[in-house]
Formats: sequence, structure tokens, C-alpha cells
Amino acid sequence: MSLLDDFAEYQSTVRRRESSGGAPEAAGEFVDGRKDDRISGLGAGMTADVDGYITTTLDAEDAPIFSLDTVQFQVPNKIISLTVSNDVLILVIEGAKILRIKLQEAHNITEASIPVNPVSLRACNVFLDPTGRHLLISTPQGESFYYHDGWDSAKPLSRLKNMEITAVAWNGMAWTTANSSTRTILFGTHDGKIYETELRPGGDAKAKRSDIPARCVAELPMREKITGIAMESFPTRRKQNLVLVATGTRLYQIIGAADLDPRSGDRGGSSVFEAMLREGLANPNFQEIPGMPGPGSLAVHHSETPLSNGRTQTVATDFAWLTSMGVFFGRFTFGAQEAGDSVVENAALLPYPPTTHPTADQRAGETSDGMEDIVEHPLSLALTEFHIILQYSDCIKALSMLSNKPVYEQLVQSSDGTNEALQGLTVDERKGTYWIFSPDNIYELVVTDEDRDVWDIYLSRRQFDAALQHCYNDAQRDTVLRAQADHLFSLGHYAESAECFARTSVSFEEAALKFVDMHDGNVLKSYLLSKLKTLRKQDRTQVTLVVMWLVEIYLGLVGDVEASISTAGSSTAAPAESATAAPCTDTQKQQPDPTTMLESKKVSLQNELYALVDEYKAAIDPNTTYQLAESHGRRDFWLHYAMLRGDYSRVVEYYMEKEENVQAIETLGHYGTPEMFYKYAPALMRAEPAVLVEVLMRQPDLAPSKLIPTLMRYEQQGGPSSPNHAIRYLRFCIQKQMCRDPIVYNYYLTLLAKDSLANDESELMLFLTTYGKDMLYDPDYALRMCKRYTRIQSCVHLYSLLRLYEDAVELALKQGDIELAQIHAERPDDDKLCKRLWLKIAKHAIDTKEPASEVMELVRRSNRLGVEDILPFFPDFTCVDDFKDDICVALEDYDAQIQELRGEMDESTRSAETMQRDMANIKNRFAILNADETCQTCGQPLWLRQFYIFPCQHSFHGDCLTRQVVGSCNRVQRRRIQELQSQNSDIAKQRRQLKLAPLAGNKQQRDGKTAESDEQLEQQQRRVKQQLDALVAGECVLCGEPMIKTISEPFIDVDLANSLAASAAVGDDDSWAI
Repeated sequence: MSLLDDFAEYQSTVRRRESSGGAPEAAGEFVDGRKDDRISGLGAGMTADVDGYITTTLDAEDAPIFSLDTVQFQVPNKIISLTVSNDVLILVIEGAKILRIKLQEAHNITEASIPVNPVSLRACNVFLDPTGRHLLISTPQGESFYYHDGWDSAKPLSRLKNMEITAVAWNGMAWTTANSSTRTILFGTHDGKIYETELRPGGDAKAKRSDIPARCVAELPMREKITGIAMESFPTRRKQNLVLVATGTRLYQIIGAADLDPRSGDRGGSSVFEAMLREGLANPNFQEIPGMPGPGSLAVHHSETPLSNGRTQTVATDFAWLTSMGVFFGRFTFGAQEAGDSVVENAALLPYPPTTHPTADQRAGETSDGMEDIVEHPLSLALTEFHIILQYSDCIKALSMLSNKPVYEQLVQSSDGTNEALQGLTVDERKGTYWIFSPDNIYELVVTDEDRDVWDIYLSRRQFDAALQHCYNDAQRDTVLRAQADHLFSLGHYAESAECFARTSVSFEEAALKFVDMHDGNVLKSYLLSKLKTLRKQDRTQVTLVVMWLVEIYLGLVGDVEASISTAGSSTAAPAESATAAPCTDTQKQQPDPTTMLESKKVSLQNELYALVDEYKAAIDPNTTYQLAESHGRRDFWLHYAMLRGDYSRVVEYYMEKEENVQAIETLGHYGTPEMFYKYAPALMRAEPAVLVEVLMRQPDLAPSKLIPTLMRYEQQGGPSSPNHAIRYLRFCIQKQMCRDPIVYNYYLTLLAKDSLANDESELMLFLTTYGKDMLYDPDYALRMCKRYTRIQSCVHLYSLLRLYEDAVELALKQGDIELAQIHAERPDDDKLCKRLWLKIAKHAIDTKEPASEVMELVRRSNRLGVEDILPFFPDFTCVDDFKDDICVALEDYDAQIQELRGEMDESTRSAETMQRDMANIKNRFAILNADETCQTCGQPLWLRQFYIFPCQHSFHGDCLTRQVVGSCNRVQRRRIQELQSQNSDIAKQRRQLKLAPLAGNKQQRDGKTAESDEQLEQQQRRVKQQLDALVAGECVLCGEPMIKTISEPFIDVDLANSLAASAAVGDDDSWAI
């Protein structure tokens, strides 16, 4: 296994642990100053030095935040420079060689050469773009080279001759682009100049030189070496940019507009940053550290910021700069800054921590334990989210940007125990890895959970919100919340403190008593509300207790506010009269009315209370809630909660108890069930009949018959002219809802009979005539009701409906209403009954001394009576002068009728004679048949046996016709035919027996009896044959009624068709074969 295979195995092990939530383990530890050779968690060939970690608040089982692992990659020559980006590691080694290693494929190493004298290449600056494809190399001798992934050799940059590139600012737009260009970049040189260029590999990979142009776009006011440069785009203003330039003494901030978008098109050779940099450096904004120039290294940390569209954006958040006085660091705040402004905030200068080195005696091997503190300037630095990593000549340190204290220090030693001469520190920002190198070794600084103690630092500063954001577990959050709650409580911010206490593990009793002692319901309410949000659904008992306590608190607070409103109202009423005399000042007009403020507070509390019970209605105890509302006199809340629970019966009863019947009816109308209507409607009908009926008419699910008890309790108010609401409701049910319940009809009829005016039965009569045809009401019951309330016209109609026409006419005549009697006299279908009823009417007219003319008019109107019918009813001494004309007309009518009857009798006589002649001719009727005539059924000659011939010329054998008739007739006829055939056969047999018995008894006497019996049997047989002929030969079976009845039968018998199909299936039938 090669050394790079070992490194690949190590990397995969670390990533597996990180993905599983664990921290990379330390590869080795120092025990009593000696390195332990045990290896834990790393592949073979790996060693790690993890001494020097400064513990802050770590548990014993936690892995250290920083650990330095050695990658034992055997480099062919000494390492001159190293850089890493996007998991690509670049080594420049002695012999002018470049080694390119993809850390994900560590076994694949690409080697390239640098076209320079190998002996002269002892130091160089290397810069690798964020994609890991473009490499820029610059030597102190002023030679620059460009190397692209896949080349065999780096290419000299002829246009960058005699300049040493000391810093490069890569274009962030190229991080996500797929093409091979770096886009516009900036680089600084040793003489304080800033150049703009764009690295492209070009079309010819085998060209010896790369002719990439570079344009000087700015020069620093002080001719100093540029030690660091960075360019960042504003997150919300993509064309607004920041260029940060660092030297040994100054840090420049240049803000301006520069379009880095590759979609902007060809700029015609113009520079992107020239105008911006020249304007910014004309009146520069910089931070200067006096004294000797420092290392000047610049580091910028980026973080992923979520966007509204779900994506993330890389934004610069922190920076650090090495100066002669210490590390100058701060945060970036991008906003609306323009040229000359600063984007740096919370900047601070952190002095370098002293480095503890062994004393001279210790280095000489003596036993002295003394150590001396030496303040040494670091050579390079890097940034994490919360720490600054400093690289010294032989050690690594980490400083916390929050506590400004060192948290890690590691002396780097080689395998033989000597201190390493560290040459550089580089960062892979894309992957978040940190690399240190010496001429012989490569180290990786592994960072594990660096924010594990951040919460504690923020907590010590009382920055509670920030501490909560960085808590790892519930225990840490609980600690922060308890500290925040105690702090707020000490400041008197009780409401905020209550919310924090509710989120802690402090017992409910302890926290509740703390706020109960405050005697402030609002504070306790805040705590209980916050505590309620933390309870789970399974904690039903706790939820119920807290909610009920809150309900009581709210009711008390509302009552207190109402008392304050009453007090404020009485206090403002007294001086109101004096205030009207004096004019109000502007200040007084601007002051809010205390009563208005209290009313607003009351409404707010009520809304909160209603929202609480709405949300937790399932957890509230109903009986307790009702009792609380009643004890506090909160009728509005009582009703709200009852409505919320759907306890509408309780609401209706409450309104009825308060005699607010209209509200009770409205509640029934909106939320009532049919059972509720049946229960409460009787009492409400007495109080508010009109309103209740309106609501009842809007309820389609009610059964009107069940509301009869309600309507029976209704008493009409306001006199006869006022509407009867019971009748109105029943009329609606019958006419609109199409109710068909006889009970409803009977009670409606009762109300109509009772409510009808003395001389106006129109509505009752309309009801009786409309619904009497279908008998939707009980006529007998209706008749009794009409008799009880003396509704004569209705009684007459009901008598007639019950076919008691004589009673109807008698009742009408008894009331002297002859016209009504005439109407019902025409109702019977029996003419005799009609005539009898008309005679009663005529007799009544004569008895009541009606004029003879009117009586005769009555006779004419009847069309059934004559003068002779009514003459017996007149008195004997009645003068006939008034109706003698009618008598004459009657006599003439009788004469005409007599003549008509005589003509009809003559016509009948002639018809009878004609029929007698026809009957005589029928006996002699015959038909002529051909000799070859055949039976229509069997097809055999007709002469072979007894046959029948019909006037239609169809002829049949007797037995064939009988079979066909028997097959088509019904069961009764078939049985009758069989009986007649049996009787005919028996009679014929008896006649043969009589003829074949000559030897029995006295011959003379026997001959007389035989002749007599034979004659009787012959007559009997003739009658049987006549009956049989009537059944069998009554009409032709081919053209008579039997054939017409067969029209619905199929042409092919179903059973026959099935049998034929079965025969065809088995191949038995070959009748259709060709």
C-alpha cells in the first residue's frame, strides 16, 4: 500500500465518523512527554500529535476541537510550497516539479514540470483557484507561470515578467461556472501594484508560453508589498463590490460598482475594476497599524446563507489580518455602503499570545522545569467560523474570536523529536480543511465541533439569543433559559421572565409560586401560557389544570378591568360639567381617554380568553368552566363557551330562563336539532309565535306531526283579524313542503274550522275540495269538526264526499240554501238517486211557498223532472195557470216519446224476422273443396278423417285443430276441452254397448228400452259435440284471435334452438352440410 493510499484511507475514515455524528479520534497522545505509539482510528502509517489542547468546558469523553494529523506522504524532494482547493492538493517540490493530487482519488498523482532552472527554484508563491483547476506560480526572481489541469508542464507568463505576485483575489462568480476561465481576477505584487487579468488555458495545450494579458488597474498610495487581497460581492447588490487590500501596515477597503457577471457580454477590452480602484484609492479608506510592518497575511471566511428561493449563497462574514501589533479581525456587514464607507464592524486588535518554549537548560537536557514566554509573530493565519488559526515557525495556535483567548497550541515535531520548520498554512474553503506543511511533512488540522462551547461564551456575556442558537442539546438550552429567566426576573421584566421559565426544566410548582407571590395576574398568565405551549398532547391532565387556571385568571382580569372602567367613569363624570366651561388645550386633546384604553384592554383580554378556549376546548372541563363563568358573572363567556362546545340546549335554556325568547329562537334556528325544536317549541310558541314560525318554516328536517303539541298550546292574540301563526305554519307544510301526514291535515282542518269567520268558509272549503280527492284527511273527523263549529257549507261538502247525498241535500235545504242543494243533487252517478234528490228540492221549494214560476224553473234546470213529477206536491186547489204551458209542453213530449217507442218496436220486429231467416239459411251453408285439399297443420289429405273448414277457406283435421287449440289456450279451457272429449268418448262407448247386447232379456222389451236409451245418448252426444265445436272451432287458429295472441312469441322456440345448437356442437346434426 502506498503512502497516498494510506492518506485516502484516513480521509474516508474521518468522513465516515463525521457523517455518523462522531468526531475524528486523535491518532496519538503524549504520555509523560513521550509520544504514544498506539494508533486509534487511523490507517496504518498514520501518526498524529495532539498535545497542547487547552480545555475550556469539554467533557472527558469529548474529542478535542483541534487535532493535528500527520500525513506520511513521502515526497520525492523537499516541499517548496503547498496549496489546496476543492479537494485538490498542489505540491511544488525541489527539482522544479508540480505534484497534483485529487484527495478523493489519492492514488492518482499528476506530475508536471516548471520550465525553470531547478537549482534556482528555492521559494515561490503558489495560488490555486477555488475550482482547483488553475494554478498561478510566482518566484522571487520575478518569473510567473500558469498551470492548468491536464498539462504536462507549466507555461511561463511572458507579460508578467519581472514582477513577483504576492497575493491573488479570485472571482467568486467562477466558483459555479462550468467553463475553463477564472473570470476577472486581481493580483497584487511586491511593489504595491494591483493587476487585473483572466486566466484561460488557451487552445494549444502544447504551447511553450502563455500569452495572458495583465493590466495594471491601481497602485497603492504607499509603495508597499501587497500581502493579501480579496474581492467580495455584496449579497443583495451583485454589482456592488468590496476589494480588500492588505500590506504590512495598512488594510484598505475599496467599495464601488464593478460588473462581474459573465452574462454582461464583451466589454470591448475595458477594465472591470480600474475605475472603481482608482476612485477608491484617490481618497482611500484604510486601517493603519503604526510601527514596523507586520506579516500582513489576510484571511477571509465565507458562510453559506440561505436564500428565499431555497438555495444558498456564499457570503463573506469575517476577516483577519496579521499586523505587527497582533491580529486585527472583525465582521463584514453588507448593506447600502458606497465608495468611502466601511463594511467592517466589531473590529478588534488581538495581541499575539506568548509562545511557551523550552529554556536553554531544557534544550541542553538539564532537569530545570522553567519555561520562558516569547512573543513571536506568526507567519500565516487562517479563519474558521469562531477561531483564528496562527501558524508559527514551529507550532500552531488557535484563538477564539469570541473570548479573545487562546484555546489551542500545538508544537509540531518531526519523528526524531526535533521541531519542524513550518513553511505555510493553507485553507480549502470549499471543503473546510486546513493544511500545514514543512519541507518534509504535510499536516492536516482537523476541526471538530468548534462551536460546542460557543453557547457558554455567549451565556457569560448574557447574549442569550446567540447562546440558544449554538446549544447542542436540551441540557445546554435549559441552562441558558434558566439564566435568562433569572436575569429578566431580577430586572423586573416579569412577563419575559415567565416565558423563559416556562421553557426550562424548573418545576411547575416552583415557578408558579414565584409568580403567584408577585400578586400580578398578567405575569402569572404569561407564565402559564408559555408553559402550556411546552406541554405535550399526552399530558392531558396537566393541560386541563393549566387551561382551567388560565380561564380563572382571565375572568378575574376582565372583572378587574370592568371595575376600573366603572371607577374611571364615575371619576370623570363629576368634573365633566366644569370641563365643558373651559376650552381644552392641544395637550389635553392628544391625551387618550382612560375609559377608551380600558375598554380596549378588556376587548383584548376577552379575545385572548376566547382564543384560549377555542384552541384547548377538548381539554377544558365543562362543569368547572360553567361554574367559573357564573361565579364571575361572565355571561358573555358562558354563552361563548356553550356555543363553542355545541351545548346549544344549555344556551336555549339560558335565554329562556332570562325571558330572552327571540335570542333563544335564533339559536335554535342556527344550531338546533329536531329534538331541540320538539322540546323547546311549546314554550316559545306561547311567547313569540311569529318569530318561531318563521324559524320553523326554514327547517326542512322537522316532522310537522311532532310539532302538533306545540301548535295546540298556541293562543291567538290580537283578535280575529290578526293572523293565526299555527295555521300559517301548517299551510306552509302542506303547500310548500308537500307534507302528506294525515295528522297534520286533520289538525289543520280543525284550526280552519275553528278559526273561520261565521260567513266565510272559503279557506276551509278550498282545503276540503283540494285535498279531499286523495283523502289526505279523515272525512268523518272533518265532518264532526265542521258540525261542532257549525260550518254548514263544509258539512254539506263532506256529506257529499262521503256519498251521503241525501243528507247533504237535506242539510242544505234545512239551512234554506237551495242552490247548494242543487249543486250536490247533481253529484250522484245514479240517475234515480239524482231524480229523487231533485224531487226533494222541488218539494222543499213548494213547501216553502216558492212561486210556481220558480218551481218550474227548478224543474227545467234539473233535466230529470217533469211537470207530472211535481204536480202531486202542489195543494189540491193550486191554480195551474202559472204552469199550464209547461203541462202542454210535457204532454207533447210524452206524445213524441210514444211515437218514438212505437217506431223502435216495429224495427225490433223486423230485425227478429231477419234473424230467423238467417238462422234457417245457416243450416244449408256449404263450401266446395278440391280433391287434393290438405290439412293446414299436418299437410295430409283432408279426406282421410273428420275435418273442419272455416269461412276463410282454412281447413284442418279435427284432431290437428284440437291439438293446436289446446296448445294455445289457457289452463281452464284446456281442462274443459279434455272433459268434453272424455264425455264424447264415454257416450260413444255406451251407444256401442247398447247395440251389441241382443241376447240379454226379452227382445221386444229390450228393443224398446234400447231405442229409448240410444236416443237420449245421441242427444247428449250432440250437445257435447256442439260445446266442443264451440271451443275448438269457434274461430280459425291461423287468422283469428289465437293467432293475434301469438304476436309476442318468438319465431323460433328457445328450447328447440338450444337443442339444435347442442347438436351442432357435438357434430350430430349435418342438416346444414354441403
